[in-house]
This record gives sequence, structure tokens and C-alpha cells, in this order.
Amino acid sequence: MSTIFALITSPFRAGISVIRISGDETLQCLKNLGFKGALQHQKISFQKIFDPKTAEKIDEVLVSFFKAPQSFTGEDVAEISIHASPFILKKILEILSTQKNCRLAEAGEFSKRAFLNGKLDLVQAEAIPDLIAAETELQHRQALMQLEGKLGKIYENWRLRLIEISAFIAAAIDFPDEDLPENIITSVEENVQNLRNEIKKHLDDKKSGQKIKDGLSLAIIGAPNVGKSSLINFLAQSEVAIVSEIPGTTRDVVEVHLSIAGMPVKISDTAGLRETSDPIEKEGIARALQKARLADIKIFMFDAVNPVLREDLIDENTLLVVNKIDLGGSKLSMINHQLSAIELSLTDRINTSTLLEKLEEKVLELAPKQNSPLITQERYRTALQNSVENLEHFSLTKNIELAAEDLRLATNEIGKIIGKVDIENILDIVFSRFCIGK
Repeated sequence: MSTIFALITSPFRAGISVIRISGDETLQCLKNLGFKGALQHQKISFQKIFDPKTAEKIDEVLVSFFKAPQSFTGEDVAEISIHASPFILKKILEILSTQKNCRLAEAGEFSKRAFLNGKLDLVQAEAIPDLIAAETELQHRQALMQLEGKLGKIYENWRLRLIEISAFIAAAIDFPDEDLPENIITSVEENVQNLRNEIKKHLDDKKSGQKIKDGLSLAIIGAPNVGKSSLINFLAQSEVAIVSEIPGTTRDVVEVHLSIAGMPVKISDTAGLRETSDPIEKEGIARALQKARLADIKIFMFDAVNPVLREDLIDENTLLVVNKIDLGGSKLSMINHQLSAIELSLTDRINTSTLLEKLEEKVLELAPKQNSPLITQERYRTALQNSVENLEHFSLTKNIELAAEDLRLATNEIGKIIGKVDIENILDIVFSRFCIGK
């Protein structure tokens, strides 16, 4: 297998860049760069890099060496910290590319080798980009649990239990003259039912893991010129939307991503809701209504002087916000609604802290409760649903070969999640638990 190398830090200007090398030729690659002396496992050493053709010094660097199998990939690995000069980086990569059996790594290839060498299961490998991309505390916590193997261990436990059950079925098929005791049949049926219920409970999560990754959605809706754009600018602490006294200024959806109470939230400022003949504004209003119907949280804004509500867009996850209370002439008495409204002035910053508190409370109310690892990939959900479907078909009262096939398919679906699909495991248990040769 080729030795691979790549830049593992940002390609943009920085103080330091890091190049990783992994494979059997790692030490030879380092020698070609001019490294001197023996590199010690899990130690950092100071080295100088020289051009092998001209003997000209290129850089002074720090190198970390990890001897196989005690490395990220399970191979010999070196990580070279260089000064982040584009010239230095280009020169070192050119030298490495001339090394025999050494090439630039493909996307994700270091993690792929870690999986192939048994350092990570697929679930752990998929946690790496999630951990890197984490912007909130919840995202970080979920990715870290997955990287630590907590989610993969759940799936591996289910897979091993299915394999163990399959061993009994395989024995019954191979030795039809030796009937399995009734208590064994009952035990197998109960074990399958218990396992099926565990998986179904795991699936019944309201897609919480996906919500942590993608975040909650919040739509700011209301009539034109009630302060929706001012509100998104206030929440974002940035001028992300145009604010104008001219009604209908916002025609398309303006979005901003924020962290609220440790939860990622995508906030959408939408077009003002009103009757109009303008085709462009009509499309903007249609998009606003779509966002409102799909949003996890809605902020329905209206002003104190002209309070207009759309009852069909208000539910238990709607915050009613009355803006412009600084103008006087309030007609709030005209509003009769079971949800209490938050009265504020964005211009004078009156009661804005109350809005932030209520918004944080609503986010915490809807945020997933993270007591255990959650399903973070749609492929996990699909595989688990397929596994449950096969276990629903399982029955020892029907054809035993069909029952064995149901178990095999259910096991393979879970094996797909962690990257372990091997029916030979069933035979291993059969031979270890039963006296096949007697």
C-alpha cells in the first residue's frame, strides 16, 4: 500500500501548517527531507529540512512521530509542523511526491486507513468531520460521544446479540434431527423481541441527533414594516438585513445562523404578510408562509399601533412580539389571544432582554435532551429501520430457513452502520458452542 501525505491544516495564511505522512515509507520520506537521528515514538523533535537536489535549507520544523500500530491510522505516521509559507509548503510537497511509492492522500484517506486498520469503526470515523464542524456546545458534545465510540458500541452490541441468536438457528438447520428444547425457542423469540424493541426505542427520537447537527429553525413573520429586519439584525448583532420605513423592502428570505443556549439556530427574516399584486412580493410572501409552517419556532411580530395577527400561523411554539411600544397610542386591547405577548421597542432597546430570555427558554424546551448518543446520520436511521423490519418478520413458527434469513438481513443492516458485515462470525460461534464433530 502506498505511503500517503497531505496538508492537514487550513490552506489559508497562518503561522504554522502541518503535513501528515502515513505508511511504510514514512521514515524514508523523512530521511529524504534531510532529517537526522532516530525519531522516537510519541516524541517531538526539532529538525531541519533540506532540498535533496541542492542541499539548500528550506525550513526549521518540529516533527511528531508515531510508530505503528499506535497511531491514528495504525501505520507509521509523522506530522511535520512547518512555517506556513506557500513556498515552503509547495517545496516540501514536491519533495515528498518524488519519493517512491509515496503519493498525495485522497480526501478522507487517513480516516479510511484508520478504519481499515481497526483504529476506528465507521461511526467513529463519521464523527470526525462533525467534531471539526461543531459550532455549539451540543454539537461538540454529540460528536465527541460518537468519536469516543459510545454510539458504535450500542450498534456493535446489537450486532453481536443477533449473531449469537443466529448461531442457535444455524445449529437447528444443520442438525434437524436434534430438536432445540422448547425453553431455547422461547428464549430466542424473547431475545429477538427485546432487541427489536430496543432498536425501535432508539429510532423514536424525533430526529434529535439531526436537529443537533442542523439546528432548530426560527422564522420571524408578521406584517410589513413591523420591525422584522430590525429584529434579525439585533439578534445577529450585525446588519444582515436592510431596514427601511418603506413597506415590502424584504422580499426574499434572509437567513443567519446563531448559537442560542448552546443550540444551533437558523433564523429567517421573511417578507411582510399582506395582500399584494406585485408578483415578486407575492413569491416572497409564499416563501415566508412556507418557512413559517416548517419552522420549529416562530416569532410573530406586530406593532402596538396596528396589531394584526394571523391566527392560523400561531401555535404553542410561537412567541408573540409587540414592537414600537415607544410610539404610544397602543391598541393592544384589541388583541385577544391565549399567548402573552412580549412588548418591546427595538429602537430604544426596551424589554429586549426579556425577548432574549423567552427565546432561550423556548430553545431549551425544544432542544434534544442528550442523555445518550443520538442518531446523527440518515444512513444509520435507514439501516436500523430495515433491521427492525426484518426482525418484525422473524418467527420460529414458520420456515426456519426464512427465520435465519431474517436474522442475517437484520444483522447485516446493523453491520453496515459500523462497517462490519461478515456472516462467517455466525459460524465461529456455532463451532465454539456446539460439538459439531461428534
